[in-house]
Amino acid sequence: MRIRKIAAFIAAAAITFTCGCSVRSSSDAAWVTGSGIEGKNELSVSYDSFSREYKYWLLVNQIPDDSAEEVADKCSSQRESIINYLINEKIVLDQAKKLGADQFTQEELDEVEAEYNEFIESSIESFKSYVNAGESGTSEVDGDAAILAEAEKIFDEKLTECGMTRDDMLMWFRNAKIADKLKVKLAEDYTVEYSDAEEEYANIVDGIKQVYENDPVEYEQSLYYKYYWLPENSRMIKHILIKFDSDDSTEITACRENNDEAGAATVREKALENLKPEIEEIKAQLDEGADFDELAKTYSEDTGLSSNPDGYLVVPNGGSYYAEFQQGAYELQNVGDYMLVGTDLGWHIIMYASDAVLTEENEKALVDAIFDNMQDTSASNAYNDAMKKWREEYAYDIDYNRLNIEEPAAETADSSAAE
Repeated sequence: MRIRKIAAFIAAAAITFTCGCSVRSSSDAAWVTGSGIEGKNELSVSYDSFSREYKYWLLVNQIPDDSAEEVADKCSSQRESIINYLINEKIVLDQAKKLGADQFTQEELDEVEAEYNEFIESSIESFKSYVNAGESGTSEVDGDAAILAEAEKIFDEKLTECGMTRDDMLMWFRNAKIADKLKVKLAEDYTVEYSDAEEEYANIVDGIKQVYENDPVEYEQSLYYKYYWLPENSRMIKHILIKFDSDDSTEITACRENNDEAGAATVREKALENLKPEIEEIKAQLDEGADFDELAKTYSEDTGLSSNPDGYLVVPNGGSYYAEFQQGAYELQNVGDYMLVGTDLGWHIIMYASDAVLTEENEKALVDAIFDNMQDTSASNAYNDAMKKWREEYAYDIDYNRLNIEEPAAETADSSAAE
């Protein structure tokens, strides 16, 4: 498989911008009209560039006819996205050069090369489906190596049909890396302090505490809350569940729905009595020193057992579990203690598995994640603010008619003022 080395290629392919006035070419899909912008000709987006990107998108999405009613709107939206992406890319490369963000370290070159090569390999792998499918026009191909070679051939042929080469794809990754470097450069004036993340974490925790104080059940129902804060005396409870048969469960449920609490209690007590020998046999094995987790794997009918290996989080004043389960969890005195509890599901052997606490390492990891997110948001805001300003300064005109894109309605003075 031919994998491209990029160091020399990038040096040779670096885009240069020269001074000069703009003369709009008939081959331009979008062109700069802003005053004071140098190198306008090089900043134009050619129709060929747009066409290559669009044809490749149609290929990937397997759309043979973009005028078909079922895809027309989707294709129109994509054409608009592509031309705006290409305009933004031109601006990014121009600004990156001006701000010194267009030079690569060896590490960055290696990253671009790795991302590009991974993309090429993945693309060729996906084209294996074309081999022996009657689409390549070849004879039957046997053997993994031969099929891979044929897929690579088809991939390059499809690129050629789109007017593209692998070098065009390499430039995608090179230009994306420049955009990332430009974002980092712009973010230098949008600093975020670690203390900002610590303050944000404290605010989140305060809000979660208030939720718990107002309604413990609402707190219980959110996994998000439990990552950030746990009430004092929270516990992890494991259980072995032996369920009622379907007839007993159905009858208990029907009684509850008809507000027949006495009837439900009668049915449940009888059903619990029927299952008592089985649950007491399991408990006897625990009493003799059997491993709780091994017994749970053998006997428990809890479908959530494998996804909750550490048990279930139970918090003081909680209301998400059956009342008997909740109460029993706090009757257990020490870690490792266990007892029998009956609920509308059946018998449980519940065990106080551990205290549920957030460690300093947990909290620091959360603050770190908040800090990283704040930095990313800051960089994105800096980039978006700059791009908005640059789009106004470069003032691109777009050949909407030729690109078959609906031209946005011009804003009136009144509507602009209203905004």
